[in-house]
Amino acid sequence: MAVWPEATHFKTRILTGISLRGIVMVMVTLAVMISEIRFDWVEKVLGSYLATTNTHRPESGNIWEQGRLRKVAAQTLERITTDQITVQREVREATSLTQLVERLSGTRGITVSAEWFKQLYGKIPEVAARAIFSPAYMLRISAEKSWDRVYLERENDRVGIYLLDHGNHVINYTTINSDQLALTGEGSMQVISGSVSDYPEFSGRIYPAARFFMALDTLPPETQQSILSWPGPVLAMEGTPVRVGISDEVRGTVIPIAIEMETPLGPQVVMATGQEWAVLEVRSLLEPSLVRTTLHTIRVAP
Repeated sequence: MAVWPEATHFKTRILTGISLRGIVMVMVTLAVMISEIRFDWVEKVLGSYLATTNTHRPESGNIWEQGRLRKVAAQTLERITTDQITVQREVREATSLTQLVERLSGTRGITVSAEWFKQLYGKIPEVAARAIFSPAYMLRISAEKSWDRVYLERENDRVGIYLLDHGNHVINYTTINSDQLALTGEGSMQVISGSVSDYPEFSGRIYPAARFFMALDTLPPETQQSILSWPGPVLAMEGTPVRVGISDEVRGTVIPIAIEMETPLGPQVVMATGQEWAVLEVRSLLEPSLVRTTLHTIRVAP
């Protein structure tokens, strides 16, 4: 067998090593590298393979645990959202405070707007209403616009009622037995469209509602009741008291009182009457300098 002499020159080695198969291999390798850089097909193929076979691999490790926690959190959030929607629908369907209380569970409270609570509060019996909060106090915080919502929750055999402001801070709190919240119907007061300024008899004796109800809230309960025997209909109205007028006429033993409400339908006036002696007491708080002349400024109606 003939023995070829070994090439000793570098150029000679390169030329002898070049072949068609080698050129093809180099071109294929370069094509694969360029296509990978351009299209990232290796990562895509690998990712598709891992996604397809993911269900057959054991779920362990931090990545799988984080994915499981995210899935559980999403399901929990969806359940909470669904429960809140259900509760809000039930709240809107309630026509009395009794029905609202019946929707309370042992683990879930209910939050309602101040406007909605006032409407339900205005429908319950006067005795039960006064056992919850003083009507004068509720009129006061309504006029001050510091009251935003109400939170109700069960506390054993009682119901906790929290009055909250815009910052979700508790303004006042009480508990009451749900059996006391029986529906008996609304009270009766005359409601007229317009402003208290439209009636001359109240001229010169018109006060900001917040100031009037603050003064009323400082008086004894029996005096408050003699001024506004039952302000439930005022609280049940959709709106906010803005001004209160005291008439200059005495009709028998009572004095007319006008409460101007700011409502979605425009200004409305709720006409009521209070006992003369009680109305003079609250007016003496509103105008201390006129205490000695109050009796002279009020004229008796014929």
